[in-house]
Amino acid sequence: MLRLLLILVVTSLTLAVPHEKLVEKRSPIIEQYHVIEGPMDWYEAKAACEANGWQLAQPRTQFQMDEIMKLYVAGFYWIGVSDENHEGDFTYCSDDHPITYNNWDTNEPNNEYGEENCVEVWKLAGNWNDVNCTLVRAHAICEQHGPVGEPHMRTFDERTYNFQGIGWYYLFKDCNDNPRFEITTKFEPREDSTPDNIKTRTIAVNVTVGNQYAIIDGRDVTTGRTDGQVTDAKVITVQEEEEDIKLQFTSKDTTFFLRWTLRKHALDVSYSGTFYSGKLCGLMGNADDDPRNDFQKPDGSITKNAIEFGESWKVTYKK
Repeated sequence: MLRLLLILVVTSLTLAVPHEKLVEKRSPIIEQYHVIEGPMDWYEAKAACEANGWQLAQPRTQFQMDEIMKLYVAGFYWIGVSDENHEGDFTYCSDDHPITYNNWDTNEPNNEYGEENCVEVWKLAGNWNDVNCTLVRAHAICEQHGPVGEPHMRTFDERTYNFQGIGWYYLFKDCNDNPRFEITTKFEPREDSTPDNIKTRTIAVNVTVGNQYAIIDGRDVTTGRTDGQVTDAKVITVQEEEEDIKLQFTSKDTTFFLRWTLRKHALDVSYSGTFYSGKLCGLMGNADDDPRNDFQKPDGSITKNAIEFGESWKVTYKK
């Protein structure tokens, strides 16, 4: 199951595209969805969402699809799924990762008229249909995503919350009896932070998988083994680009992806696989598809208080 789950950054919403009507209907859940009325083609819908600081909705669970459908009225609605980059293999438009949830209608996708590369929701049951991206007939379903204002955190199960911790915290880790990995991150106050309004940002990330580790401190990246031995079989891979540092590792059937956009201090985390469903813990919750129990503390108890939850995952032994 692939999800885009966390971005630690704050920006401002931009104004809606002129002459487009923003329908003031919002999903009641943590992840807010919005409708921008068309008709428009898929590219126009994508641009309209992004002009508001949103993105085309990319439902990754049945729970999210159900919430999207609370806004549905008769008609067609574009979502952020296409196979434009990989014919026959549909991906999410924000990260080009393969979809791990779908709600295809019967006999869909069928590419019936050729070049049907984009996806629309076209029935009350939320069924998906592949259609030509340039067809002007659908509205846009948008979703808020990482770099859109507060809150500061988002769990694997899409629960957003405001937590401005300072110091080292467990971002997520394997909570099985014999844990295989842990990821910690360090937050510090931003330049615009004040004593009355603390806003934090990510400044470092440590990843440990088995006896291998990666330490990312800005552009300083260090990898190695805790036992001091040298091996060509690297479990953790790190790729440095102009503005991003990308890291990934695989454990059991699951591959975890981290992308840190340094200029924005934005950290994106996602994963693909099923073994760790309900077996993770830390600031990003347990990944069991139920956002209601995400605030689980190390002792197994569940709190309703975001600050209590966040502080329970503070790492005390790191400097």
